[in-house]
Amino acid sequence: MNPRKLKSVSIEELVHEYEQGATAYGQALADADSRAANRAHDRIAGAYRELRSRAAASNLLPLLKSEDDNVRSCAAAHALEFAPAQGEPVLIEMATRPGLRRTPAEYALKAWREGTLKFP
Repeated sequence: MNPRKLKSVSIEELVHEYEQGATAYGQALADADSRAANRAHDRIAGAYRELRSRAAASNLLPLLKSEDDNVRSCAAAHALEFAPAQGEPVLIEMATRPGLRRTPAEYALKAWREGTLKFP
């Protein structure tokens, strides 16, 4: 969704766009498709920026319970900015188990703890 369109959609639609982007991002990583991963990342970042601009980022918190690890991981990393007590445990749990989300979870936690984590 382009930035202009994001400004005109509901919060629920933004959360859905974020969730779909996170799912697509995980699939693109699994497929080693960097172009698709970049497009999906742009969807996630755009939806997050718009939610944040509306002071509605907390609407992502239900995604911390998603069955999709990619959705949970993205939401947890962004939650570090506005609800670290809820995002950090999800990332800690992901960082302790094998799989594709382990390393990104470890790096997000490390950068956040060092104060170098940047949000879109």
